[in-house]
Amino acid sequence: MRRADAHLHLFADGYPGRYGHSPAGGDELAVYQGIRRAHGISRALVVGYEGEARFTGNNAHIARLAATHDWIAPVAYVPPDGTGVDLEEYWAAGFVGIAGYLPDPAAADDFAAWTTRVAPALNRVAAVVSLNASPAASARLGPALAGLDGCTVLFSHLGLPGAQPGTPDRETAAAILAPLTDLARLPHVGVKISGLYAVSVPSSDFPHPAARPFVDLLLARFGTRRLYWGSDYAPALDHVSFAQTLHPVGLDGLAPDERIDILGGNLLRALDRR
Repeated sequence: MRRADAHLHLFADGYPGRYGHSPAGGDELAVYQGIRRAHGISRALVVGYEGEARFTGNNAHIARLAATHDWIAPVAYVPPDGTGVDLEEYWAAGFVGIAGYLPDPAAADDFAAWTTRVAPALNRVAAVVSLNASPAASARLGPALAGLDGCTVLFSHLGLPGAQPGTPDRETAAAILAPLTDLARLPHVGVKISGLYAVSVPSSDFPHPAARPFVDLLLARFGTRRLYWGSDYAPALDHVSFAQTLHPVGLDGLAPDERIDILGGNLLRALDRR
């Protein structure tokens, strides 16, 4: 099976982690190189993040890595309102898309206004648009995302349903993710099966039964061709092992070809469109 990782981070000084150092235990690029060889990961969407001062320069860092590692498909961090963004410079630097972080409706409104203006530039290159968006933010994005019909839009981490003290019932899960599942009507929108630890209490509660109702819901609404496995390396390693990220709850009952799609095929097709 050719795997492809739809969500990981690489920081020049390492992700600081909950204990003050990278949970990867060494140089993050070198460690991931070993991981991808061991697990057959052929491509990886490396998600830029500069939302805090300590991560300034991450876009430039991952662009440099992509220039010498053809398995890296970088997406550039953009502020919600697009301030200072030159998309043509990003494409020239090798980025395959953009990454937005939208914690609330205000950030979503800014992002929607900006992407509506630059939709032709994003559609022209079939950009990958990676979004960390809360359900409240997702509720404000529909019209703007409809205009990105030449792109692949990916919501990270199950759509950020939040930590659950127990396993929610189907109705509760559906209510939490309703703003995201409403976007299933847009065929170019998908969801990353990533960050399951963030749904669990405690976060180390593998295989994360609290995430199961959300995975089941996303399978029902988006189908296996619009779901994408992501490791969330290196932040996930504060909570689980990398090997555990390879086995998200809720996929065991799928047909082999459906699992192949989620674990890599879908992302490889999205990248090949470019």
